[in-house]
Amino acid sequence: MGDPGSEIIESVSPAGPEASESTKDENEDDIRFVSILFPKMPKRQGDFLHFLNMKKVKTDTQNNEVSKNHCGLSKAKEPHFEYIEQPIIEEKPSRSSEEEIDNLVLPDCWNEKQAFMFTEQYKWLEIKEGKLGCKDCSTVRHLGSKAEKHVHVSKEWIAYLVTPNGSNKTTRQASLRKKIREHDVSKAHGKIQDLLKESTNDSISNLVHKQNNKNIDATVKVFNTVYSLVKHNRPLSDIEGAIELQEKNGEVNCLNTRYSATRIAEHIAKEMKMKIFKNIIEENAKICIIIDEASTVSKKSTLVIYLQCTIQSAPAPVMLFVALKELVSTTAEYIFNTLLTTLNDCGFTNEYLKANLIAFCSDGANTILGRKSGVATKLLENFPEIIIWNCLNHRLQLSLDDSISEIKQINHFKIFLDKIYSIYHQPNKNQTKPLGTVAKELETEIIKIGRVMGPRWAACSLQAATAVWHAYPILYMHFSHSFSGLAKRLANINFLQDLALMIDILEEFSVLSTALQSRSTNIQKAQKLIKRTIRALENLKIGTGKYESQIVDLIKSDKFKDIPFNKNNKFNALPRNVLLDNIIQHMNLRLLSDGNHESIFNYFDLLEPSTWPYEEITSPWIAGEKKLFHLCEILKCEVDLNDFREFVNNNIKSSNVSIPTTIQKAKKIVSTIAINSAEAERGFHLMNIICTRVRNSLTIDHVSDLMTINLLGKELADWDATPFVKSWSNCNHRLATDTRVRQKSTKVFHENQLAIWNLQ
Repeated sequence: MGDPGSEIIESVSPAGPEASESTKDENEDDIRFVSILFPKMPKRQGDFLHFLNMKKVKTDTQNNEVSKNHCGLSKAKEPHFEYIEQPIIEEKPSRSSEEEIDNLVLPDCWNEKQAFMFTEQYKWLEIKEGKLGCKDCSTVRHLGSKAEKHVHVSKEWIAYLVTPNGSNKTTRQASLRKKIREHDVSKAHGKIQDLLKESTNDSISNLVHKQNNKNIDATVKVFNTVYSLVKHNRPLSDIEGAIELQEKNGEVNCLNTRYSATRIAEHIAKEMKMKIFKNIIEENAKICIIIDEASTVSKKSTLVIYLQCTIQSAPAPVMLFVALKELVSTTAEYIFNTLLTTLNDCGFTNEYLKANLIAFCSDGANTILGRKSGVATKLLENFPEIIIWNCLNHRLQLSLDDSISEIKQINHFKIFLDKIYSIYHQPNKNQTKPLGTVAKELETEIIKIGRVMGPRWAACSLQAATAVWHAYPILYMHFSHSFSGLAKRLANINFLQDLALMIDILEEFSVLSTALQSRSTNIQKAQKLIKRTIRALENLKIGTGKYESQIVDLIKSDKFKDIPFNKNNKFNALPRNVLLDNIIQHMNLRLLSDGNHESIFNYFDLLEPSTWPYEEITSPWIAGEKKLFHLCEILKCEVDLNDFREFVNNNIKSSNVSIPTTIQKAKKIVSTIAINSAEAERGFHLMNIICTRVRNSLTIDHVSDLMTINLLGKELADWDATPFVKSWSNCNHRLATDTRVRQKSTKVFHENQLAIWNLQ
């Protein structure tokens, strides 16, 4: 290093022999000040710094040429004059600058004088904790629209991580000088300087976005294309053809590969969940968690997680997809940890869950709802006040299965239908070949025959039973040639009566199951629907059902004339009344009085005036107010006592009254409790559409991202991609006009393919 003291002495010396005496006095004072501040360096260092200073003897035009050579950009013109020695520092350093240098932790090879000199010469240079950085690059951070291939802003200069290299002081000083000089003349730093000049009247972030408008518009079109592909469950590899069409129409897009499309889909899904879940947490909304377990096409166990929440702006609870997670293990401990980790990653901390988690719903699998070590038990250990709810649709099917298991004859009926299922679903084509010659539509009905009862919902069992009903004559004709035992069973009139009875029962179950799966059905409405179905089954016990009443006319019809019906005592009819009594009993046990749910129904009835015992109510209603306190603990919200008393008094006097605010809020929270896992089943259905046998290489995380966009995203016509593109740009991702992205592989045509087009 040269002697900075000698250079500064030269810079404050008189400019010529004609200088005035006052100027000389001032300069002498300055020289004395500088002599104190910077003691004279050894001659060698002083000569070297003097040599560096003398190299500045150039015209303004020459300076501009040098700047162009180094930076590729011309600098603003200054007044045209020549000078012999251009002073590095023209003013006496301020006291604040000296104090700032004094308080800094400097590089080990610099002293305060050297640090002051370099920071004055390079205005962008800053020192933090003994390391160098560029305050301009740290402010802008990325080049935005000015980005070019192989031009990057140095991360070390942005993060103040530049340190000297070398084993001795002289080498380390030279190392820092070289690094400072190289950064000063670098192309990236020059572009940063240009951006700062243009940002005089605007902030950096707004400036970058303003300059990127053209690039953002091009990227928005790519985002819309990816969004449309995901919404229509198309493979992301289709983007290459879609972008090729856009390029044919004059658009220029570089994000045209399936790799880019995958990253874009990940980004959109992440931003969507971040925004939605942040709003829910800020609103302090009450939530209910719904989970279910299933396997993908590639035999991977997965856990789907939903949550239902209450928000003030929505009239009804909102169901939201959270994530699809791969299960390495299906133990309750692993499922519980996966669930809790996923919720925490989405921003739902344990403190938030303790204050706002009110219910947990799933099917009746032992791993999830087991009383000793299930997932629900572990949730209760961490969040003691939540409601554990077993899916009503699964409980409905269990009530039917319990009734069936108690009657022996129904087992024979089930075995017969399962036998038909196994015959028409085996790979031997000879079994179904004769049916194709009879009627195509009947063949279709027979293929619909599935297994009845068992771990399937009522609608599936109903479909199997009605398929047998519609294909009855064709089945008899087919079995009479190859399965005589089955043909005799079909010719028994008792079997036809049993089939009609089961279809009538399953129809009632299917109507109830479909109603329970509706998103608008809450606990109180479900209770009414269950009671209505029980009344319908009681009426069926007294009279005859729709299908039972058709038997006499059906036997006499031409369609059934070829079947020699008889009453074979070997195959007795089902004990009709016993079966219906069992079903009604099990429905009451499983659906209306299951464990603690009966007491929960009693608390929820406080919010439903139609269930009140008006003959026992006095004003104030003391018994109701005692229950109200426990209801507030269950719902984790406060219901104002005056509001409740007003609500009771108004309903005693009139049926059409306004509902107080806190009562309305409590009713919405009750609606938040999910009564079934139907939404999880819908999620698995979508998963199977996305992850087909052709696309089974998709990872579970990618499938989860695609499901997030499909289930949470708006329709394409209403979706605005601009905010997502801007956040994509702020994350230092490439825009559509950036040529540095991965390019798609071009299709090479054989010469013979092109030759036909060259014919004259």
